[in-house]
Amino acid sequence: MDVATLAAIITAITNTLFVIVLAIGYYVTWRVSQRTLDEMRAQRMAMGRPQVIVDDDYESLPEVNIVIRNVSQGAARDITFEFSAPVESSNGFVISNLPYFTDGLDFLPPNGEISTYWDHLESLLPFLEQKGLKKGIRVTTRYKALDGESYETSWLLNPFIYRDGRFTRHRGMGDLVKAVEKLSGEKRDVPESSAG
Repeated sequence: MDVATLAAIITAITNTLFVIVLAIGYYVTWRVSQRTLDEMRAQRMAMGRPQVIVDDDYESLPEVNIVIRNVSQGAARDITFEFSAPVESSNGFVISNLPYFTDGLDFLPPNGEISTYWDHLESLLPFLEQKGLKKGIRVTTRYKALDGESYETSWLLNPFIYRDGRFTRHRGMGDLVKAVEKLSGEKRDVPESSAG
């Protein structure tokens, strides 16, 4: 075998190996990019998935509110609620009979929220204890994402966890208005001194 033939064979083998290495490189790059795209798609879908919760809101304790929240970046639709027991205040008002609980909600936008006053902790806890609800009330929420995917979550409303808390009241604009009105009323009650 002469040198020219040997060089041609080596060149052919080298070219074949180069094509095989190049094909493997393209395949690996394609798989990595597919995996990256799948991860990005999953991440986008997770951000777009609604997460509707029903919670006993603690921001204005000792007053307790019931709050429906969509805590995600995805809108929720066809939202329904099911309670293990009626959510009732100590004066007999049944919060779980409000139309948005009984009829459901058509839509709740991302970070949307509906808040309803439940009761004052001081009167609510003995009332719930008397009703045998010391372990709380379970709320099952069913809803859909905009793409039609259905979800179901369960939440526990249990204001007993706030028992014996030492709460401070946050002051807001309403408190400022009341203070100014009170000062204004006190000023009118003060007799004006007569100049002599």
